[in-house]
Amino acid sequence: MNRIDRRTFLGNLSLVTAAVVAPRYGFSSIAKADEFVEVNTTHGRIKGMRNEGVSVFKGIPYAGRISGDRRFRRPAPLEPWTGVRDALQFGAPAIQAPRRNEPAPAEDCLFLNVWTPASDNRKRPVMFYSHGGGFVIGSGASASQDGSNLARNFDVVVVETNHRLGLLGFLYLDELAGSDYAGSGNMGMLDIVDGLKWVHDNIAQFGAIRIM
Repeated sequence: MNRIDRRTFLGNLSLVTAAVVAPRYGFSSIAKADEFVEVNTTHGRIKGMRNEGVSVFKGIPYAGRISGDRRFRRPAPLEPWTGVRDALQFGAPAIQAPRRNEPAPAEDCLFLNVWTPASDNRKRPVMFYSHGGGFVIGSGASASQDGSNLARNFDVVVVETNHRLGLLGFLYLDELAGSDYAGSGNMGMLDIVDGLKWVHDNIAQFGAIRIM
């Protein structure tokens, strides 16, 4: 059995840590739109862009505030808006090391993105997913998360979410902070559930089957 000395172990550990926290090199630039498109949601009307046969809606809020007195708790109710809200830029990812060419991380990070061939009342299947990163890093603004090709080539509606990560998403406080913090150790997963609820209520407006 090969043994490893303390110095070698710590050196290897530092390399692993650097790899985990180093920013990923994705892209979140705004493509030039062929045209703008609008869709009604349960909380207000949004404007996305249509580019190369795909309608893209970025940074749609699917739940309310999770900062301040909502930290480690379920989100505040999402407030409706008046007029047309731009859905042209990605929303902030959860708190983590800054990611190059992506929005700055923020506590209030409950946004999702939608890619659809068209908002035409057809009943397409929905592909719903959340970014990778082991629940400590990751962002829906990464180039690797772009759903355009899936929507364009397979005639599906793609939905991708941001959600809480790390301690803000999974710190267990139930026995320390009282009933208001029930489920605190699972907030990141419950955020994803809220994203699915948004899909249930809204996805038919984007040319997909309504999820029951």
